[in-house]
Amino acid sequence: MKIILSFVLLISFGTRAQYADPCKEIPTLNQAILDVLKPYMGKKIGRGECWDAAELALNKVGAEWDGLYAFGKEIDIKTECIQPGDIVQFENVQLEVKTENGGYSESFSHHTAIVYKVNGPGDIELIHQNTGQFGRKMGVTTLNLAHKTKGTITFFRPVKKG
Repeated sequence: MKIILSFVLLISFGTRAQYADPCKEIPTLNQAILDVLKPYMGKKIGRGECWDAAELALNKVGAEWDGLYAFGKEIDIKTECIQPGDIVQFENVQLEVKTENGGYSESFSHHTAIVYKVNGPGDIELIHQNTGQFGRKMGVTTLNLAHKTKGTITFFRPVKKG
């Protein structure tokens, strides 16, 4: 009985242990990025491409980035906390979500988003546009990193120029 209980507890907390605990405070630059994007909720930024939101926010706050897909300092989410305002790049990502009614799958072949809120280790909310749910307007969706079955999700911490 003890072995079964230990196995159940290990499975229950296994995905949680894969990711660092949330940080206590949001860095000033990250908060500035969220402040830039909040007025755009339900509205389209630029052409409505996912990347347009990151471009607008990073440029307005004076963040250093390469103008493509390196949005600051890459972070290791197993040892470093995810912060609201971090930029997320998806490459060939497949998510499998199980629900009481069966579940669903979602894919991001090439997508950029910004962390809006961190609910717990590996459990985040994203602010982004060009999604199936919101079309080319900004909206918030949830993401549990434990649902990723394929692909790469890279997190970047914005860095001030200079």
